[in-house]
Amino acid sequence: TRTKKEIQKVVARVNKHVRCYQRARQGILRLEPDVDAAEKYQEILPEDLAVSKEVTEENRFGQGSSTLAWFWMMGGEHSQLNVQGGGLMEECKINWLKARARRDRWKEEVSLVRHEMLWTCL
Repeated sequence: TRTKKEIQKVVARVNKHVRCYQRARQGILRLEPDVDAAEKYQEILPEDLAVSKEVTEENRFGQGSSTLAWFWMMGGEHSQLNVQGGGLMEECKINWLKARARRDRWKEEVSLVRHEMLWTCL
């Protein structure tokens, strides 16, 4: 299908960029083999590239345990944390809104259960 082809294109582009980063990282570590560089420029692992389950599974169990990959937290002038009006900040807003919606649903659920308990006891 067309969607499957688009997904394959995106995966190919991501893999291309990861390979490029890994080559650049190896070059930096050869030129600057100190511990600071190795900590700053970590290897990108497959689990770092996984799509957040917050996006794909809205009501999954254990949503509070999701963490961002290390490269989203790197500083710098063009860091995703410094991008105004998009990027990571947009994802944080989405996660916050989803958490607030879950909290509101649970508040409503508690209220309904309390009323149901009263109705059955009367």
